[in-house]
This record gives sequence, C-alpha cells and structure tokens, in this order.
Amino acid sequence: MSTRGITGTRSRIAWLCAGLGGVAGFLGLLPAARADTFSGFSGVDRPYLVNQDRVCAPIVVANSAATGAPRCEKVAADAIAKLSIKPPLVQSGAKAAFAAQVTGRTITVSRKTGGVVVTWDAPDPVVKIVDLYASQYEDRVAIAYNVRRAGKEVTDVVAFDLGQSQTSVTAPILDPASDPAKDPAAPPAAPAPPVDAKLAKAIADARGAPKAKALAAWRAVLALDSAHAEALFRTAAELAAKRSAEALAALHTLAGSGRDDATEWLVEARFDPAFAALRADASFRAVVGLDRKPATTYERFMGFGGQWEQTGTSCDAPEVRFTATRDRKFRLRVKTTCEGSVYDTPFKGTWRIDGNRIVLQLPNQGKAVSAADEATCRFEGAGDEDAMRCSLGRDIDFVVLPTRR
Repeated sequence: MSTRGITGTRSRIAWLCAGLGGVAGFLGLLPAARADTFSGFSGVDRPYLVNQDRVCAPIVVANSAATGAPRCEKVAADAIAKLSIKPPLVQSGAKAAFAAQVTGRTITVSRKTGGVVVTWDAPDPVVKIVDLYASQYEDRVAIAYNVRRAGKEVTDVVAFDLGQSQTSVTAPILDPASDPAKDPAAPPAAPAPPVDAKLAKAIADARGAPKAKALAAWRAVLALDSAHAEALFRTAAELAAKRSAEALAALHTLAGSGRDDATEWLVEARFDPAFAALRADASFRAVVGLDRKPATTYERFMGFGGQWEQTGTSCDAPEVRFTATRDRKFRLRVKTTCEGSVYDTPFKGTWRIDGNRIVLQLPNQGKAVSAADEATCRFEGAGDEDAMRCSLGRDIDFVVLPTRR
C-alpha cells in the first residue's frame, strides 16, 4: 500500500474520531461486549434459552468433564414456544443440589452431597461465578459467569448435559420430537455387552423363575452385568411393594446406565402394576418421566402405555382402539356403525420407528411382508398433547389420541 494511501486512511480515521469526540467515540462503534442472561431449560428436550431469542445445546459431559463451547442459534418466538422453557432453578441456600467454584479459567460443579459432576475450561479467565442453575430433574446445569472483555466485565452463560435419566442426547435443537438415533452429532447410546453363555442362562432362568425366587434370580443376572436394563427393571418391580427405597435406587441406576433399551424399560415402569404403590411418589415420577413431555419418538408413541383411541360417530368416524407393546407388536380394532349395520375389523402386526414416524406392518397369512403391507402413522398436535394420524389404505384413516390411565 502506498504512503499516500496510508496517510489518507489515517486522515479519515482522525476525522472520524474527532467527529465522535475522540477515541472514546470511535470505540463506541466497535461491537459491544455481550452480557448474557440465562432464561431457563427446555421442559421437552435438552436445549436451554439465553436472553430471549438464543437457543443453545448444552455441552455433553463424559467422565465428569466437558470441552468446547455450546452450539447456539437465534430462533423465532414460535419455535422457542415449542421448547416449553421452564424458569431456572437458582442453586443457592439449603435446598441447592449443586455448588460451583472457579480457579482461573476452570469451572467445577459438584453435588452438595459430594462428588464432582463436571469440570470445564472457559475460553477466558473467569472473574467470578454469578449464578448456578439446575433443571427440574437435575439432569442439566447452567452457569452464568463474568469475564473481562474489551475492557468491560460481562456475563457469559454455559450449560452442561449431565446425562442423568437420559439414554441418549437429542441433538436437532429445535425438534423436540426428533429421534436421537437419526442425529449423527449425538453420541451413541452405550450398547449392551455381548451376551455370553453364562449370562444368557442366568437371564433365561430369571425369566422362568417362580415368584418367590424371581428377585434372587434377577440379582444373579446383575452380578454378571450390573447395567442389564431388564434385570434392573425386574429387580425394581420385585422390590417396589415393600422396599420402595431400594426399588427407586434400581430405577435410578437403570436411568443412568446408558443402555440403549433403558428408556423402554423406564416407560414400561410408568404403568406396570408392580409400581402402583410408587406412582404418586415424586422421585418415581421424575425418574420414569411421567410428568415431562416426551423427548424421543419412542416416548411419544409408548409414553402412555402404548394405548390410543378414537371416539366413533355413527356413519362418520369409526371407533378405533389401538394398543402397542414394548415387544414391537400391536393390536387394532376398527368398529364402524351406520344405520344399524356394525363392522368390527381387527388387525394385528408389528411396528417400528422410522425417524418421527411409526411404521405398521400388517402381514398377510402365508406371504412374506413387503412394502405393500406397511402403513404409516404420523404425529400431529392436538392442543397440548400428541395425536397420531394413521392411514392403512382400504379407506381406513383415523386420528387417535393417547388413552390416559
């Protein structure tokens, strides 16, 4: 660049600074240091809200450590409304579950009962921690902290996904109903270890054990695989009636196991008769997810026990009763009444999850199942809950609502 060019540039800067009252006026044109406010966690998914318009995915914790920065994006108000943001629970006083401290750039969050849950290095030296927040079920924490930037002390916000009561992390920020298995950015759920012959025999023995010996049999399975999802569920079920604290401990272990079928067994526990005595217990409801909105397609479909219904109207809409079970089977009855004629048609088959859809397979006896034997059900909103619209062909279309028990 020529000297004349440099001189000209300097002259223009000098003129600009003078017109704005010197250097202070010029610095006023620079981007202001941002001060963020934590606004709460989503009640239906993993993200959290910063200020009024920025949705962020919390940093996932592994082995009590986290790295990197949250992934955030500005979104519209209608998308934020779908996340059902809950007011933050400030961690202070005798009821606080967590405490935080900082040394240099390192922030450490611990449980008040003992044990570090996460350590994380901030990009800049931290001046102080402003506030610590926890989600309703203590599965996420957020920290507002001060740093010095551009000569000013400003507030940043970071949040962490502790993974408790979760079997996977849903990652598309603005799709609470997305299936974690479809998200390449989400860490995979921990697979069950290969079943060796000894463990397979123990599982078979436990499934066939008489009632009086069932608890000991399932504990024998846990002695071989301490995170076996079915064994933890069955153990909790055996203990629920008389030893509720031990039953809840088994369910919490199941929730934190990371096994890919843990969510299915926790959903199963919601309405299993064995847990009837615990159903009003806040700890039970929290660990099985009874009072929160579904976070995965499986929970949307099976969250109320897999039972759905449509109320029939004469000569207009059929009465529909739809029941799905954890073993991927379903039963369906479609009953049509019109001018004295009644048509009651049963169906049965298997189901599977395909992204946000449920695919039903209705086999023809003696024939291999093909795409022609499949029907699709899609979720849609119905007030504050999900409805499911299914089209089976043969002019059979219906919209069912979950049957609340």
